[in-house]
Amino acid sequence: MDKYKDNTLVEEMDAIILLNDNYADKGLFKGYIGTVMANFIEKYGFVVADFSNPIESGYIQPVIEIKQKDFRVISSSVADQKLVKEFKDLFRK
Repeated sequence: MDKYKDNTLVEEMDAIILLNDNYADKGLFKGYIGTVMANFIEKYGFVVADFSNPIESGYIQPVIEIKQKDFRVISSSVADQKLVKEFKDLFRK
């Protein structure tokens, strides 16, 4: 099993994508991409991640707990790279 099929194996600095709008009240929506800072899934069921503006410097959410069911790890697949581009395009002026 690998982290792309089993997100309990996610590592620090992995890119993750949100699968739902459960964090909309924090300014994070389905399709937003963040970076894992720490994996606490085994013990608490979440990762700590930061979500940065991909175009300008600054954070959307600098530190937030994301539950295991609410994300997946971004791979280098063509489909995932398209999602990364779509996310960046949201912030282009």
